[in-house]
Amino acid sequence: MGRSVSFTFSRVPIGTVADQLQVLAEREYDEVGQKDLECLNVDWARYRELDAAGKLATFIAKRGSGQMGSIVGYAVFVVQNHIHYQDALVAANSAVYVVPDARAGRVVLKLLRYAEIGLKGQGVKKVYYHVKREKDFGRLLEHLGYQDSERMFAKVLGLEQD
Repeated sequence: MGRSVSFTFSRVPIGTVADQLQVLAEREYDEVGQKDLECLNVDWARYRELDAAGKLATFIAKRGSGQMGSIVGYAVFVVQNHIHYQDALVAANSAVYVVPDARAGRVVLKLLRYAEIGLKGQGVKKVYYHVKREKDFGRLLEHLGYQDSERMFAKVLGLEQD
């Protein structure tokens, strides 16, 4: 009988894991990144500033436990009062990714649930996710109780023809 792989979940200051998240961000970019922009160039200093200001929430999934475990996924949120509803603290997902070989076994579901618990404990009233068409995980979000409430459109400026 094979040994089962265990995963652990935690909330971390982004600066403590930025190097490891950079590696995963490059994998995410290869899989679903916006190739119509120059290239991936994560502003880790800005993430650290947001974190220091209490406006960032970073959750990770690790294969294994303790220092020996390796990060296999992340969910990062910008947390702030909504500009239209200033009494409502909201979290907008900045990035979510789990490496393909860790997606089985409900790791993504458990990571997102863990993040929800952490955000709720922080006082967040509403969570927003943007979902790429190429890797649509809307069904998972619906399973978690989210509603498909808006669409997002994007255009790279300077490429249109006159």
